[in-house]
Amino acid sequence: MGTMLSSALLMLTLLLLAAAGVVAFYLVGRWRRSRQMVPEDVREIWELSRAIEQDPHDAEAYYGRGLIYGERGAYEQAIRDYSRAIELKPDFALAYIDRGVAYGEAGQLRKEIADHSKAIELDPDDPLPYTNRGVAYRNLGQYEQAIRDHSRAIELDDEYALAYVNRGVAYNEKGDLDRALADYDKAVGLSPDYALAYVNRGKNYIDLGEYEKAVADCTRAVELDPDDPLAYTNRGVAYDALGRHELAIEDHTRALELDPAFALAYVNRGVALANVGHYEQAIEDHDRAIELEPESASSYLNRGVAYLESRALQKAVGDFRKAVKLDPANATAHYNLACAYAVLKRGRDSVQSLERAIALEPDLSEDARVDEDFENVRGDERFARLVMGL
Repeated sequence: MGTMLSSALLMLTLLLLAAAGVVAFYLVGRWRRSRQMVPEDVREIWELSRAIEQDPHDAEAYYGRGLIYGERGAYEQAIRDYSRAIELKPDFALAYIDRGVAYGEAGQLRKEIADHSKAIELDPDDPLPYTNRGVAYRNLGQYEQAIRDHSRAIELDDEYALAYVNRGVAYNEKGDLDRALADYDKAVGLSPDYALAYVNRGKNYIDLGEYEKAVADCTRAVELDPDDPLAYTNRGVAYDALGRHELAIEDHTRALELDPAFALAYVNRGVALANVGHYEQAIEDHDRAIELEPESASSYLNRGVAYLESRALQKAVGDFRKAVKLDPANATAHYNLACAYAVLKRGRDSVQSLERAIALEPDLSEDARVDEDFENVRGDERFARLVMGL
């Protein structure tokens, strides 16, 4: 890999570490108390449907069929069945909880909050709807409310490992990594075989820069749940940060074998491939990630770096501009766009983008001061004023 764009690539890798955790927590944030009731045999749907035909007022049958639909990802059908169960049995707290979960999985977070709030009203001593509602608040970026709900769940059951994990997630996304670590440690202490706790603590170690510990936690998660693609791709991120790029590629590939539609694994494998100079393959992975999640700024940002390294400069600019449009507060996107403009000798555009990056993240001025990408604009007095303070 050439040296011209090394700083931009480093910035990109840091971005990906943050991105990995978002998916991790979104995938595992909610839990149904009655999950063990979900039957594996699809014939149960037929049997429950027949029970409903025989007794259209059987709320439990509608609820049971809703569980099966929800487990299979058929959220609209699940919501219909839960709603019918609630019509027949208005004090059916579990139906509100599981309908809330289905609303959350379908992206209807306000409706999820309303359902969990109703469940709390019906049974204020049940910790489950508090921690589920906390997940919804976190997904809305309302971290203080999320932490309050998870804390209430813990007050009701101080051995509730999931509530500690979920509160740890909220602390992590809020930037309070020490409190997040304390919650994950508590969850592991309460439930030493809880894969979810290890995956999320591993992500927290990535954010702390303790990559060997992250590898250890994600490895433990893989041992406990070898079919979880998230544990592999998070471990891959840690390997990549340690310079073990081939191991990273293997982990991301395994994640994709388990879930071929896992956009984040494509993004992370693309970064690892770029780190060993395989830019065409990296671009192919980012193309696939964009197909799966066309509104993901990180995918465009990563592909832009691969284009930049392979000297497809105009394509790089296009991707960085798209990343900025999707996420205007992303300092890394503005910084990398400034790098690309500088290489193209577009001094005014470079300085403008760098100015936005530094406004968002002032420490980037130190990076720009020594970054070889800006060699073409160092003589520009605007660059000197912005970066050198002259």
